[in-house]
Amino acid sequence: MKFRAITETPNNSSAKTSAKTKFWIVVFIFLMVYGFLIAKIPWSEVFSPTTVAGGDTGSHNYVAYYATQIFPKLKWWSPDWYAGFPFLYFYPPLLYYLTAILNLVIPWTIALKICTLLGTLLLPIAVYYCLKQLNFEFPIPSLGSALSLLFLFLEAFNIYGGNLPSTLAGEFSYSFALALFFIFIGLLSKDFSEKKRVVPLILILSLMVLSHPFSVIVAVLTAAGFFLVSLLNKNRKSNFIYLAKIFGGAFCLTAFWSLPFLGLMSYTAKMSWTKEINLNNFFPSVLIIWQLIAFLGIFFAWRKKDKRIIPLLLVLLAALIPYLTLNHSSIWNTRFLPFIIVDLLLIASYGLGIMIQKITSLIKGQHKTEKRFITETILIGLIIGVIIFIQLPQQISFLPYWLQWNYEGFEKKERWSDLNQLFNYLATLPYGGVMWEYRGEYDDFGTPRVLENIPIYTGLPTYEGLLIESAISSYFHFINQAETTLTPTSAVAGFEYPQFNFDHGLRHLKLFGAQYFVAYTQDIKNLANARPQDLEKLADRDGFSIYKIKDSVLIEVVPQIALKKKDSNWLNNSIDWYKKMDFSKFYVYYQNEKEHQELKKALTSQNLLTPASNQIQIIKNTGDKLIFTTQDLYKPHLVKISYFPGWQAKGALGPYLISPSLMMVIPQETQVTLTYSYNSFDRIGGALSVITLLGLGVIIPIRRKKTISGNSQRVA
Repeated sequence: MKFRAITETPNNSSAKTSAKTKFWIVVFIFLMVYGFLIAKIPWSEVFSPTTVAGGDTGSHNYVAYYATQIFPKLKWWSPDWYAGFPFLYFYPPLLYYLTAILNLVIPWTIALKICTLLGTLLLPIAVYYCLKQLNFEFPIPSLGSALSLLFLFLEAFNIYGGNLPSTLAGEFSYSFALALFFIFIGLLSKDFSEKKRVVPLILILSLMVLSHPFSVIVAVLTAAGFFLVSLLNKNRKSNFIYLAKIFGGAFCLTAFWSLPFLGLMSYTAKMSWTKEINLNNFFPSVLIIWQLIAFLGIFFAWRKKDKRIIPLLLVLLAALIPYLTLNHSSIWNTRFLPFIIVDLLLIASYGLGIMIQKITSLIKGQHKTEKRFITETILIGLIIGVIIFIQLPQQISFLPYWLQWNYEGFEKKERWSDLNQLFNYLATLPYGGVMWEYRGEYDDFGTPRVLENIPIYTGLPTYEGLLIESAISSYFHFINQAETTLTPTSAVAGFEYPQFNFDHGLRHLKLFGAQYFVAYTQDIKNLANARPQDLEKLADRDGFSIYKIKDSVLIEVVPQIALKKKDSNWLNNSIDWYKKMDFSKFYVYYQNEKEHQELKKALTSQNLLTPASNQIQIIKNTGDKLIFTTQDLYKPHLVKISYFPGWQAKGALGPYLISPSLMMVIPQETQVTLTYSYNSFDRIGGALSVITLLGLGVIIPIRRKKTISGNSQRVA
């Protein structure tokens, strides 16, 4: 199946106008596009070693920082958010790997800033490449790259992804994946008939998988559209095998991450997003004229029977399906809107190209070829000029401020010294989890999420963090937050939160072993000061009050337990148990019958009848390794670290999953060691990735040799 025009468009360029002339016109357009884009970025701030601020981006600092700490590990366990969580198991890790690699030569803070801009800088080139691979002639690809600026600087939304406001709000991995997506679609369209570029397509798709899942979802749906269109031809079997090689190869190459991601999904938090369709976002006023030109382009293609536009229509359909249908889903439908908007701009560039062609075709008479080319060049210049010098300056309002705010970092904010005093004091405290009151006023420090960076500056873990879906304990943290903060984030979409109740919150914090509480507003300080039996005030630091939570320990003997099968509803049951506040009995969720029998046998010991001494001493706690001693042998011990496959116990049975989302062990020796290591999904996935990589290492030289041999024969 070849996506090309049935009626070839005439070449209006002068025979005397060489490809070299067009090349320099394209170069000039790129200079205009990138000159505008680069001029808007405060590069002196990007290359300053401050920690990037702004929205979720300010919280991504920790992810990048911890990636450098575990390097060269690709993913691991983090003790620093949500009572511990599997780090980069459920969030695409590529740009954090890159940050860790760049950290070998430059500070990670600068490396992260550079990585946040990669998608933005790549998109104009990606759009040009896509249109070029679809066989659209000059000047359509160049017009597409210029139109991509209108999307990058679109201020209609700041969270859906792709545009600069979304990138600055933390969606920089999405932006990078969006650019890769259009490179992938262009190459796939070009190669669908030849089937000679399977390996490059596997590599690009693999980068998409490791960058952001939404680009992969749209790629899968678009490829399905390619296959359905190919059913009209006779080579449907070869097309299916071709697509299977690409998508199967990408899965195998990324299996070290993809397989655990799919296999361990039951240990993640699930959002429930309500469908949001806003026509003002779908048809932004600043893009409406270009979108009308896109629909005109579709009409032109239909009239001309120009099949080159089919891949772009398939992308449009692939993004529209989830955008219009997803509701009460863990995937928010709005995240597909950027694909629709960018795709329409690509189609608009085609519409502009046809309009230019129609205008220049009106020129008749002597030297018409030269006159047509001159007219075409003038029209191109006018369009580029309107975009860069008229529309974009009028369209941009808050973005320059956002760019400056983000990249100057926390350290250049007026209130940095106040925040730094809090960090310096916390760094002097013994190791233990820090719970803090959430307030929107923290944006004065750089982002409301600034205290999520406590682990970077103090070495202490905290409970609030990014990557919410990555931890089953996130549900319970946000319950704790709702009970101890008057303005909670309520970050898990579709989740029912309890009312503010400071006493309940303190009980929950003790259940999670939190050691410290940081209050900011006077209302919360008054509540904390009125509870000396639970909270001991340690210090005041520039608006912050720090308290020690009394009688809160990391490990304790469980008073009573009941066994339940871990089924699909276990987490809902655990959440209900947590909200009811009756902690006289804990529930242990066994994975299979073998584990069930093991637990029943262990818990019938006569030692359960004797009172617990709770003489437990922590010997070592490094985040991924915990060593403690206990005198209460054969009794269930609650370890207040999030449960996840990979934890292994020495000197005890377990660990087992216990309500709410933590670990339980049954000591068989006085010293117990809990160690985190890769699980079976990690090992199988890692082996599959290595085998695939070795296979590609063999295939690439063979293909290159065949290509060189074929070229030599043609020359001969």
